[in-house]
Amino acid sequence: MIKVFSSDGCGYCAKLKAYLDSKNVDYEVIDVDESRENYEKLVEISGQTGIPVAVSDSGNYVIGFDKPKIDSMLGI
Repeated sequence: MIKVFSSDGCGYCAKLKAYLDSKNVDYEVIDVDESRENYEKLVEISGQTGIPVAVSDSGNYVIGFDKPKIDSMLGI
């Protein structure tokens, strides 16, 4: 399961989710605008405030919409 830190108004977040959908990857959306806790978790994981951030169960993460890095993290 992938966790996707995003917000509703983020274009690259929408692209990342659409890309994961096209690859049939299950993911959980964590909206950083929804709560301070979600935002703080994003910063804790990535050390940054930029979104989107995709995080694997193993703790690996990709900042932004970078297809080659996402594919590598997913093993595809």
